[in-house]
Amino acid sequence: METQILLWCVITPAILSLAFVFGAWAIQRSEPNAWARPLPAVLAVIGWWVAVSACMYARQDLDWSALEAWQIVLAPIGIASLLLAACPCEVDSLQSVSPRTSFGFWWVIAGLGSVAIATWTMPTGDGWTDMLPLHRPWMASVAAASLINIWSLDRMRRNGAGGWILWVGLAGLVAPTLLAASAYGGLAEWMVSALVSTFVFAVAAALMPNSTIGRLFPAVLFLAASTTATGRFYTYEDHPTWLYGLILLMPTCVSIPDAWLRERSTLIRVSTAIAVAVLLLAVIGWFLLGDSVFGEPTEEW
Repeated sequence: METQILLWCVITPAILSLAFVFGAWAIQRSEPNAWARPLPAVLAVIGWWVAVSACMYARQDLDWSALEAWQIVLAPIGIASLLLAACPCEVDSLQSVSPRTSFGFWWVIAGLGSVAIATWTMPTGDGWTDMLPLHRPWMASVAAASLINIWSLDRMRRNGAGGWILWVGLAGLVAPTLLAASAYGGLAEWMVSALVSTFVFAVAAALMPNSTIGRLFPAVLFLAASTTATGRFYTYEDHPTWLYGLILLMPTCVSIPDAWLRERSTLIRVSTAIAVAVLLLAVIGWFLLGDSVFGEPTEEW
């Protein structure tokens, strides 16, 4: 069992992601032009989607006529993220971005994608009728958190964090993975594959800061918000509301100090982001897994 998990949740996503990274690198080395510039981002989204889909296909006994919501939602995540990566209205230079571009077609796609993903995330069927009262607030939470996180990380990227923005997204993906690990093993395995693939592309974006690979971050944020909602519906634990809010908005929380540090060196900005992320993940991990790890209640105060 452990060998199968290692093969399909770690090794396979890493190899598939590396293959698409190589393709993005080859495109970047070729003759640059305006139309080719988004291609590394497009390849990153496709590679990331293929990597996490391969894990799901290999590890889950998929009944295509009765897929669960958390399996179906990968489709709108991929479509929305691909459109955002390829959208010609989204540009990388802060000085050349007009208000019309900033709040134009790219944000229309982001908004529609967030709503679609929030809608498809909600589990349906006879077994979920008792959860119907939670659908509306959680749909609103997923859509709002996705947009807020995208705006926060896009602001960081436009202020020179394009080479390491995926690391913030990766930190935001760890928290839902911890929630999944405490709720549903199959979902947790799938999230591990997403972590591995995101890690590979984060390394690639750091090594190729002039590429557009970092524009994969909306896909990571969409999945993080969706998985948080899925974890809420699958868990039997009564976690506090603020904990779910922290998990949903963790990327934004990590980005807040950077608003004051954007003129500082990259080392200071990255070090601060790491410190905030580690602190928040420690709090989240304690409340999600502290009881099972330490054998003590962690939510009584």
